[in-house]
Amino acid sequence: MSRKTNHREREITRQIHRLFWRGNLQDKRALALCYLTRIPAVAAYNTFIPLVSAYAIQAILTRHFDKVGPFALWVVVLSLLYCVLWAIGNITVGKNAIKGSEYVQNQIFTNFLQKDYEFFSNAYFGALGAQAARLRDAYNNYGELVTLSIPKQLTIVLTGIAVIAYNSPVLALVTLVSMACVLSFTLWSSSWRLQFRRKVSDASSDVAADIGDALTHGTTVKSFAMEDFERRRLEKTMSIWSREQYKSWVSALPADSGRMVLAALATAVLLILSAHLYRTGSVSITVVVLIQLYVIKLVASTIDIADIVKRYEEVMGATYQPIKTMGVKNSITDPPKPRKLSATGDYTLQFHNVTYHYPDANKTQTAVADFSLTINPSEKIGLVGYSGSGKTTLTKLFLRFMDVTSGKITINALDIRDMAQSDVRGIISYVPQEPLLFHRSIAENIGYANPAAKHPAIVRAAHLAYVDEFVTELPKGYDTLVGERGVKLSGGQRQRVAIARALLKDSPILVLDEATSSLDSHSEKYIQKALQKLMENRTAVVIAHRLSTIQHLDRIVVMDKGKIAQVGTHHELLQDTSGIYAQLWAHQSGGYIGVEIT
Repeated sequence: MSRKTNHREREITRQIHRLFWRGNLQDKRALALCYLTRIPAVAAYNTFIPLVSAYAIQAILTRHFDKVGPFALWVVVLSLLYCVLWAIGNITVGKNAIKGSEYVQNQIFTNFLQKDYEFFSNAYFGALGAQAARLRDAYNNYGELVTLSIPKQLTIVLTGIAVIAYNSPVLALVTLVSMACVLSFTLWSSSWRLQFRRKVSDASSDVAADIGDALTHGTTVKSFAMEDFERRRLEKTMSIWSREQYKSWVSALPADSGRMVLAALATAVLLILSAHLYRTGSVSITVVVLIQLYVIKLVASTIDIADIVKRYEEVMGATYQPIKTMGVKNSITDPPKPRKLSATGDYTLQFHNVTYHYPDANKTQTAVADFSLTINPSEKIGLVGYSGSGKTTLTKLFLRFMDVTSGKITINALDIRDMAQSDVRGIISYVPQEPLLFHRSIAENIGYANPAAKHPAIVRAAHLAYVDEFVTELPKGYDTLVGERGVKLSGGQRQRVAIARALLKDSPILVLDEATSSLDSHSEKYIQKALQKLMENRTAVVIAHRLSTIQHLDRIVVMDKGKIAQVGTHHELLQDTSGIYAQLWAHQSGGYIGVEIT
């Protein structure tokens, strides 16, 4: 890997540790109490009980049977102390883990929600959901490592080495060297294996993305009878995951084998050395017994530490992709010190020589080119044109889902790039061309525009949008769940719910992008009345293919290839029989714009 890649990998690792430790420190008191109870508990059980047992064995071998009883009592007392301290530690660490999990989950959820339009346009939502869940699970595993596994093994090793050193510095030194060899090999193999774990993480995200994409569009899959195609497509992704997972598993074999061989050699060396020291009278039988008890525990600790390292690898591998995604920079950002609009309901909107190139388009192609327009307060403007003429792109620029390539868009002479995005969107009610609903109730979907709204206000907005016409026929009424993306409702019903949501928001500016495109002629008549009432004393920008929906607006702007081709009222534009608007009107069938005829 290049130096730049290595630096990025190290930075992601640091970000993982920072995030997880911020989670751990959400309840500092519980974390401190966990360490203050668990460490003494581990020392009592793994260090002092073997020590007392060794002296009891010495008493038996030297026939001092009267001393065995007190030693046995100490074993019971230390065991009870362990149970009490360990229980307290478990309770406190449980509280800490819950708060930490909530923090980490909120961090990734908030981070993903704050991504910009470009991010969501290119992301697989199934993969994002899987990454969020994987990060939470990885945090729980990380918390177990730093609050249980690592402190436990450190306590066993340090106290064990201290007791051995007190009785025989030579044995302590040999034990330290042996453990250092095993651990050095373990850390080296771990660093080497991390590359395989991260490839598994990337492959897992791809699998989750393919599954989520197919299931999200399950209706489309079934309508085209493409179940086998999607299965084969997933098999290709799964084959990549299988290959990377197999490599990861195989890479563990030399590491595990090498570690076990080194641990066995260390045990053999300590056995021979203990026997030699006892034969020469350098240590007592108590020390020999103690050494063997501790050696067994220390060798086991070395294996446990290796397992900790392996689990650490898994945590780092699982969190690599989520943290990498969290680090994706937004192309649309708020200024350091956002400016505020004056508190007035009158807003003048201006497009100043606006030009926009899509990043992945040919440099000579422009979605919007040198577009200039002033929309006065309470003015109603219609935008029409053939598909691809730049109408929807303009709404995305106005909502600051994207930034202009050149020129500027202002509200009351204030450049929207100098404002917070939430302030810009806060004064706009937006109904998109394809309204997507949450998998929640109809009332919740309408109330999403104003969480403080009471049920009567929601019902009133629903009535104005004629949602009540079909809600009354549903068994649960406004409490009916609409399914993911609103699949349980028809296109027209979804559109009416979206319009009701915009009505409830009651913003001074309306942006309607084909807001009535999915309505039948009967519903459209009533919706038009509701929209006319809604647009009173408000500024409105209405995009429409169905020209009947905009013929009564103050002005109609006709776009062609990203530029303004014509501006005028419906009647004025019809006077120019060679103009695009007159052609659109003539080409309509059933109220829709036809394809361009050349």
